[in-house]
Amino acid sequence: MATPRGEGRGALGLLPYLGYMIATTSTSIIASGLYGAYRVLYRGSEADVYPTLVFLTIGAVYLAIGVALTMLPRATLRHASAIALTVVTWVTVPVLAAIPFKVAARIPYIDALFESVSGWTTTGLTILSGTPSTSGGVYVPRVEELPRTLQVWRTLMQWEGGLGIVVFTIGVLAAPGISAAALYLAEGRVEKIEASVAATAWKMFIVYATLTGVSAALFYAAGMNVYDAISHAMTGIATAGFSTHTASLGYYLSNKWVLIAGMITVMLGAINFKDHYGLLTFRLRGFPSVETRAQLLIVALSALAALYIWERDPAFHKSFTALQVVFHVVSSSSTAGFQAGNLEATPDAYKAILTFLALLGGSAFSTAGGIKIIRLVVLAKVGWIEASSPTRPRGYRPSMKLGDKRLSDSYIRSVAATATAFVLTHLILSTALSGLYPNRYTIADAAFEVASAMGNVGLSVGISSASAPLGAKVILILAMLLGRLEVVAYIAALYYAAKRAMEARLHRYI
Repeated sequence: MATPRGEGRGALGLLPYLGYMIATTSTSIIASGLYGAYRVLYRGSEADVYPTLVFLTIGAVYLAIGVALTMLPRATLRHASAIALTVVTWVTVPVLAAIPFKVAARIPYIDALFESVSGWTTTGLTILSGTPSTSGGVYVPRVEELPRTLQVWRTLMQWEGGLGIVVFTIGVLAAPGISAAALYLAEGRVEKIEASVAATAWKMFIVYATLTGVSAALFYAAGMNVYDAISHAMTGIATAGFSTHTASLGYYLSNKWVLIAGMITVMLGAINFKDHYGLLTFRLRGFPSVETRAQLLIVALSALAALYIWERDPAFHKSFTALQVVFHVVSSSSTAGFQAGNLEATPDAYKAILTFLALLGGSAFSTAGGIKIIRLVVLAKVGWIEASSPTRPRGYRPSMKLGDKRLSDSYIRSVAATATAFVLTHLILSTALSGLYPNRYTIADAAFEVASAMGNVGLSVGISSASAPLGAKVILILAMLLGRLEVVAYIAALYYAAKRAMEARLHRYI
């Protein structure tokens, strides 16, 4: 890539990169507005007039701001500053995107922010419950009551967010001068399809679009109309979970083929993209990957355990079918969050399985959230080596390899740190959320909801709604943001900011 035009100083040098992210964000807002214009001009939809004007206006403003920022002198990104930029991006984008939704839907900003964060982080939790908000008592509509302009916006931001704002920007804009490798790593990506990061991002986009088309065909063949099929394919491949219906895929509960199509779609989104690319290009060496094999095994074992619980609990057996039980296992494991039943009344043992799967997540090189399967595999391997070391001959040095890849000490430390930070953060936030509902929800419910938010899943026992206390909304927003970048990135960003502030202060006195 080309050399940056200039060296920015401090945080100002990161603004041009943020400008590219904002410009990318504006595309979903403008595209939603253009779809709204089509609805107004060719379908005569009066409900879409106001949202269309709002989205086109604010989208154009964001695009202009983004382009203007890209013209400033930019700093050369190193790993630490790239992490800081990525954290700032994942906070700034939802904050900005919530504004057109708040204005167009006429709801409180905190509710619009909740929906925006849930959308961009591909979580899928929603406050669109058709109840008054705890912020001012304003009525927050159900999904079906939204104009199509807003429904399409919810779908588009999840589709962009699924690939990752940063990766989407690198692949689609391929802006000269962007330190693509630093940004790619900062968003939690490690594996590559091609040697070049920009080429990898572009190939990921092609695979992503192809899988979306296949999934849309599956949903349509299963019985959905074209609009629903495309919408659920986009949010399903993104393992995001927003639906065009408040009941999610529960709206289609009588059609088992829709649920089956949903399970296939979300698993496609959660499986390692390198495996997908290998299939599409007939490069089958190493297929399927260790991570994919482990993922399929975990889903199968979890489904069997869930069915065992279902079979032995009469109330659970009566309220859920076997297909629903397995469906939610797949939905939680993939972190897609499509829902097909009321999970609040299910046994705590079943919720525990879903909570574990939500925290674990899918493949690292996919759209899934959570800690990621590969980290569990690495920790299991290291644990086995340590447990079996007393039986080894003196002086024996075990091979720290996974497949054909050597596991460096720094990588193992990184895996352990990420998993530990994730679990501890989940424990803290679950305890805080439980304290807000001393009589309404159990600690298992709170742990489930926070795991769903942190794992960017979207399944809910009913806590996420417009009527939830302000504190609950803030906790879940925080959980979604922390989970999207796996917690450690925020710690690193805070350290980077504190270090730069300290250096600036020392510079004044020297």
